[in-house]
Amino acid sequence: MSAMSSPPSKSGKPKPESASNSLQGWPGYRTRAGRSGLDPIDNDMEGGHMAGVFIRRLLTGRLRTRNPLSLLVWAVVGVGCVAPLPLAVLEALRGDLLPFGAWVLIVLSFLFGMALLINLVRNLLDSRRK
Repeated sequence: MSAMSSPPSKSGKPKPESASNSLQGWPGYRTRAGRSGLDPIDNDMEGGHMAGVFIRRLLTGRLRTRNPLSLLVWAVVGVGCVAPLPLAVLEALRGDLLPFGAWVLIVLSFLFGMALLINLVRNLLDSRRK
């Protein structure tokens, strides 16, 4: 055990603040004791960790916010990502088939937009319950 980490609690598990200070990429690691917080590698690791947390919460439907501006942005981006799929299907029914790569991009954006809209609806339902 290093001199900078705090001793484990009675249950033998490390305290939450000591765990975040000892895991690279977790918030608090780059600003631990004796550090300025300006290390570019630590900054990138923390940014990557937070992006991973965002994506995991987005895909599991647990992305929560109470900020109305964020909810408005989610709605606009979600509708903007979902809209190309019905338009592409209508074009395909008219006989104008898109290339395979375009379909992949359209389906991926549709899935991202649906995830955003699902999280938006869950946020709105949660805010009405409280």
